[in-house]
Formats: sequence, C-alpha cells, structure tokens
Amino acid sequence: MVETIGDRIKKLRKMHNFTQKQVANYLGFKQTQIAKLENNDRKLKSSSLNKLCELYNCPKEYIIKGIGKYSKEEFKFRSSSKDLDLNTLANMNRIIRNLKELNELNGD
Repeated sequence: MVETIGDRIKKLRKMHNFTQKQVANYLGFKQTQIAKLENNDRKLKSSSLNKLCELYNCPKEYIIKGIGKYSKEEFKFRSSSKDLDLNTLANMNRIIRNLKELNELNGD
C-alpha cells in the first residue's frame, strides 16, 4: 500500500499526540477539514504545507512525497501537548532549526 500525503499528515499528528482540533485551530480550519486532509478528500495548500512543516519541524518533501525519514525531536519545554499552543511550538521549531543551520555554517 502506498503511503499518501494524508497518511503522513495523520502519522505526524499522532506522533506528536495532537488532536485534529488542535491542528485545525493552528491552521485556522475546522476539525472536519483536517479529517478530510487525512483521508485525502481535500488538497493541501502550500500555505498549510508550510505551517505543518514548521509545526512538525520536517521538510516539505517528507509530507508531499514521503522522501527521507522523519523522527520527532524531544524538547524539554513540551510539558503537555494538550495545553500547548501550536503557534508557539512552530515558532520554537523555527528558532531551533535556524540555530542548527547557524551551527553548521560555523562548523560546530
């Protein structure tokens, strides 16, 4: 069975212990729209793809084509995914990714 974009979106959400409602709120959707994305009944727009990549700290190619492997990074600031503001998490992921890139540039 071929893994679809919807399958990967659902897998990422479950890996991070987020509800469809949490992800829907983060994207500005209704919960039913997330269910449709996960069931491949709705197309993923590039703006939503970008936000999901920031939230899960993964490359676009992983969500779109399943290219590469993805592993969830554990951060100490994640106390409870139920109370976590996903916009804050996405911003933290962006900062961490930028710091990693700067370290690579500096040869650290």
